[in-house]
Amino acid sequence: MTRIKIFKTYTVLLRGFIFFGSIYSLFGIYMLFKALRNGFSASFPSGDWNDLIFILEGLLFILMGVINLANKKYYLEWDDTELHLFLPDTKKPETIIFEEIESVNIKLFEIQLIFNDRTRIIDLNSLPAEDLKIVKNMFEQRSYKQKKITDNN
Repeated sequence: MTRIKIFKTYTVLLRGFIFFGSIYSLFGIYMLFKALRNGFSASFPSGDWNDLIFILEGLLFILMGVINLANKKYYLEWDDTELHLFLPDTKKPETIIFEEIESVNIKLFEIQLIFNDRTRIIDLNSLPAEDLKIVKNMFEQRSYKQKKITDNN
């Protein structure tokens, strides 16, 4: 089986975002409580607003890490008979049997699979160029019931 991840992520980097975001937030919370205990200075450029900025910055780092770790689970996987999909648009695993495909329309960042009773569009915008070529070649090398339509627009 060949498997291609939809989003290329580096787990160490994402965990680093979460770690440093936590440190920034904790430091900002500590400094905010210290400022509130000593009297919060509300003057804008030189006041205690940096504490709130540290908290917000840390939360944004944590959010960025968590969202990208959640996107790590999406994939395309295939063998000789089946295509397994887990994509962000449906958010559930899906299996497509190659024999059921009537024809394929390959576009620049999209593959349209035409079945007897329905059409399935696979959006490939998030794939790197190398993986995009691998997926397109996989669909081009297979034979289908009708003649394949290839469009590069």
